[in-house]
Amino acid sequence: MTAAAGEPGADRLRFERVYDAPVEDVWALWTTKHGLEAWFAPEGMQVEVSALELRVGGAFAHVMTAVGGEQVTYLTNLNRPTTVWVSARFIEMVPYRRLRIRFDMDFVPGVEPYPYDMLVELHAEAGRVRMILTADRHPDPEMTRGAIIGLTSQLQRFGHAIAVRTTREQSA
Repeated sequence: MTAAAGEPGADRLRFERVYDAPVEDVWALWTTKHGLEAWFAPEGMQVEVSALELRVGGAFAHVMTAVGGEQVTYLTNLNRPTTVWVSARFIEMVPYRRLRIRFDMDFVPGVEPYPYDMLVELHAEAGRVRMILTADRHPDPEMTRGAIIGLTSQLQRFGHAIAVRTTREQSA
């Protein structure tokens, strides 16, 4: 796996990774309950997927809970909940190529709800997959800083999950 994270743009964050894995495995980590629960929370957090309707307009709901001491302290110091219920929907889906998810950011105390988009683009290239993830910046700079840290951590976990998945399939 190789990694790159470009300088965030004015309104978007961009992350690029390359995985030595079939595109089907990368897609499965984004589109299955088991796959998402293996990586979608940053280090020190856990995620439980409660709804996953894999179609345009379909629901993607999950609960994210801080379980690590550092994460609990960080959120508590910001006056933010340590468990959040997150609702989203799929707004674009091209299997094995593109996935756009719109999150309803309605769980931040004192902040008016707003949409938050995340786009995943997959490019299969000779047994490897180049994955480009772009995500909105948040209106609050501290939330954007947290998103950069969180997404970086999530993508590290994604790399581990894809390696485990690929190794398991090669052993079978």
